Amino acid sequence: MSSLKSAYEDVLSNLTQPGSPFEIGRKNYDGIESFAYLNAPETMAELLAPGRTFGNQEFLVYQDERYSFGEFFDQSDRLAHQLVTRFGICKGDRVAIAMRNYPEWLVSFVAIVSSGAVAVPLNSWGQTEELRLNLADAQASLLICDQQRLDTIDPAALNLPAIIVRSQGPLSANCTAFQQVLAGVDSEAVRKVLPSGPIGGEDPAMIMYTSGTSGRPKGALFSHRNCCQAIVNLEAVGAVAYMLNMDAFNQHAQLGAPAKSLLTVPLFHVAGLYSQFLLNLRNGRSIVMMYKWDPVTACDLISSEKISVVVGAPSMLLDLVQSEEFTAADKSNLINISGGGAATPTRLAELVQEKAPHALPGAGWGMTESGAAGTAFTGYPVTAKPGASGFVNPVVELRFCDEDGNEVAPGTAGEIWIKSPTVISGYINAPEANSSDFSDGWFKTGDIGYLDEDRCMFICDRAKDLVIRGGENIYPIEIENCIQSIPGVQRVAAFAVPSESLGEELAVVITCSHADLGKLTAETVQKYCEERLARFKVPSFVKITDVDLPMNATRKVIKRQVKDMYFPTDG
Repeated sequence: MSSLKSAYEDVLSNLTQPGSPFEIGRKNYDGIESFAYLNAPETMAELLAPGRTFGNQEFLVYQDERYSFGEFFDQSDRLAHQLVTRFGICKGDRVAIAMRNYPEWLVSFVAIVSSGAVAVPLNSWGQTEELRLNLADAQASLLICDQQRLDTIDPAALNLPAIIVRSQGPLSANCTAFQQVLAGVDSEAVRKVLPSGPIGGEDPAMIMYTSGTSGRPKGALFSHRNCCQAIVNLEAVGAVAYMLNMDAFNQHAQLGAPAKSLLTVPLFHVAGLYSQFLLNLRNGRSIVMMYKWDPVTACDLISSEKISVVVGAPSMLLDLVQSEEFTAADKSNLINISGGGAATPTRLAELVQEKAPHALPGAGWGMTESGAAGTAFTGYPVTAKPGASGFVNPVVELRFCDEDGNEVAPGTAGEIWIKSPTVISGYINAPEANSSDFSDGWFKTGDIGYLDEDRCMFICDRAKDLVIRGGENIYPIEIENCIQSIPGVQRVAAFAVPSESLGEELAVVITCSHADLGKLTAETVQKYCEERLARFKVPSFVKITDVDLPMNATRKVIKRQVKDMYFPTDG
């Protein structure tokens, strides 16, 4: 057993032993047995109750607005009161949220789940058709949205009542301004309002739509228990990170600055909702919310707000740490920069160590359906295992299977199946997907990966992205990570294109700055790959551009659009 594996297992054993806050045991939920945190809350109201104890401590910063924990909960309680008494929202009713990252988004989510209703976060990047389809699919009873989404959706046309955040101008009869809804609710009335029925762990809390990078988004249905187990899992992962990097965290604590996270990602995905918002609200940590992602603005906030934690998609973090502004920024309080949501390039950890030596790099793997649970690690294990996505989370079980659902040999790449109390039981209104994607409590992720001898996860790629060139398997992520390390390269997308002789060939599209456009050539890229990869993995086709690649809201490259743009095929 390696020293790294031994250290991790010792920490995990201490954290999860009987009598500890993160005690783990086997539990049966709806006929499915899995590991679970035995001391985790059962409902969202119970989960978030500790946040109420922080009173006047600063919770949220948004541009020139600042909110204490007490002010935040006062607003969410007032809104919950109005949802029940004014809008007639009952337990189990679906209430949709469609807005950019505003403070009112956070207030709305807590109010909805506290009232017993089901929160339905919608992709604020969505166009009219997608948003209306999601509203219909979720059977929303009420919409809470900002002015831009009001103009996009036009809820009056759907005969749907709406609460409008930061409204501009007169509203139609079915719409009410957010501040008007909160006004006139005295604190005594708020205290008397309870959910319209008792809430249990098995009751639905949220419907979150998948990103849809490979098709139409599906509504993932989370119970209160799913959400609670997921947040406690993030706490356990944080405790593991602390114990494995105790000297670094203790040295940082001596600075005396408050813990403060930079919210860089949309709240309608688990990375923003769970890892940034709910985790910090429960544990008394501050959030600085960005109007939109911009690395220059992020650097300004890191300096001015003394940010301690930055979490984001690897592509965002690469943009950040490679910027001149990051080099010049005051990073004295920065202790952690973590990537997740996509495979984390080795280069990111190297740049973090170079540009912010006091900050610990982090990496992880998870997805919407798993409630962000999966694998993770922080600090020295990241540098000890370059390219890995972390240790398996305490309440997560993994299988690696072939196309027939049979487990492959240890250390062999296969489709990752995951079981955990954080994993949803299914999608709404999607019987075919539920039948194909779920099996006896296991969710088939569609990702390809393996565990090494230290039980560290390595992600190879998405199963659907696998390139088979003349019978040889090529995982695009490996190619992308290789090319990403070429100086001047900003972003890479690798994928298959049809070939009459080989079935498929490998193509890549690379973005760089305008200044570097003439320095990079297809030949130099191919030569670079030849020196580092097997010959069959060298891309046959290389296109280089200074135009950024199309991305979704979580900064993942939408490869089907890239392929259509640069390698269109007939039909």
